[in-house]
Amino acid sequence: MPLEPLDFDPDTVRRRLEGLGPAPCLLGLSGGGDSTALLLIAAGWARAQGIPLIPVIIDHGVRPESADEADRAARRARQFGLSPVIIRWEGEKPATGLQAAARDFRLHTFARLAHRHGAKTVLLGHTRDDQAETVWMRLQAGGGPDALCGMAMHGALPLWPEGRGVSIVRPLLDISRAQLRVWLTQQDENWVDDPSNDNRTFTRVRNRQTLARLAAKGFDPDALCALSEKFRAVRTQMSEAAAREIMTSMTLLGWGGVRLPADMAAPHAAKVMDAARAAASGDPVSRPEASRRLWEAFQAGKPATAGGAALTRHREKWYLVRDPGAVSGRADGTSDPVSFIEAGNVRIWDGRFEISGRNTQISCLGKAYPREISAECLAGIPPVARPGLPLMRPPGGVPGIPGITAETGGLAKWLAPELICRNLFEDRPPAWFDMQLRDETAQGSQ
Repeated sequence: MPLEPLDFDPDTVRRRLEGLGPAPCLLGLSGGGDSTALLLIAAGWARAQGIPLIPVIIDHGVRPESADEADRAARRARQFGLSPVIIRWEGEKPATGLQAAARDFRLHTFARLAHRHGAKTVLLGHTRDDQAETVWMRLQAGGGPDALCGMAMHGALPLWPEGRGVSIVRPLLDISRAQLRVWLTQQDENWVDDPSNDNRTFTRVRNRQTLARLAAKGFDPDALCALSEKFRAVRTQMSEAAAREIMTSMTLLGWGGVRLPADMAAPHAAKVMDAARAAASGDPVSRPEASRRLWEAFQAGKPATAGGAALTRHREKWYLVRDPGAVSGRADGTSDPVSFIEAGNVRIWDGRFEISGRNTQISCLGKAYPREISAECLAGIPPVARPGLPLMRPPGGVPGIPGITAETGGLAKWLAPELICRNLFEDRPPAWFDMQLRDETAQGSQ
């Protein structure tokens, strides 16, 4: 039963914020009603808990008045004793896909600021209305069960590896805009209504207006939120079943490959394959179509490449490995600019390996092996995987390959546990799975 506007209790939101500290938190602040309500509640919570709260105001620069609105939001935040940050989106804006580009800019901004300030959480003011609109849009686009789960109240920042270690929390997700605006009015608060919210050029605006018309004729948008919860429950069951299958049938190998069982026939095999693809490719985002192609090739006993991973057979065993043609590094001993991603004080190579040692060089092994790498040590590695293996050169040391040669011990860590967890679970995997997977991976090549 939907809550009436006056039923909103800010203490419910404060309780949801408990346990987020003591690390600093970022808060996305636009000056609109939703983010203003979140600011009022979170500011009091942060002050009481002694947790640094940093409002982040992003001026997209697409309207002449946006700079004044950003300054106004910053002034309100300062009245709470906070130190807001205004980030302006400079330069030319795309002629098409503006909202998608703006979202990408926001995500990268949050990731960069989170690592700069040591923040682990980004608070966003998405509401129940936003959830209904998201599910409606994904229905319109023909989204599958994962898409129809909508947004999560707790989720990982959807950016890898830049967003590694940063979570998004949406404590207003089951509260309506109407409830928040009634409460803000009671608090004698003002907010800014962005005219872009009425611009029918944007898909979300058109869908928002469609839902408003349907609601006026008796349709309850909350039914879409209820639908998302049902799909979320199904996805959780599927993810946990896939996690158990990974634990019992797959082997994670320290050089970055996943050995598959010869008779894999799990009920949720495509989801299992997607998680294994995530580990091998360094891309934790679910790629259902790519994983379906890999699964069908596996059933047919044929090699295949999809979603940044390659399915291959070597010595009568099946493996998922990194597609060497997709690796973001060259085989000539150098690295492309995108090869290393700085996630805080950590360097991530090709989305797969965390690199220790600031002066350690790393590149693809390629086809011309250095003399220190013998053919014998690579004999157990599928040939298709070898060009994409990470070759490390410690300062003054002997070149080596993580998971294969002893020379690279402690210099690189394969991020398979995180990649699999992010693929299967939105933010916090079950403790049994996280602990067991880390224990299994710690054993290295098996």
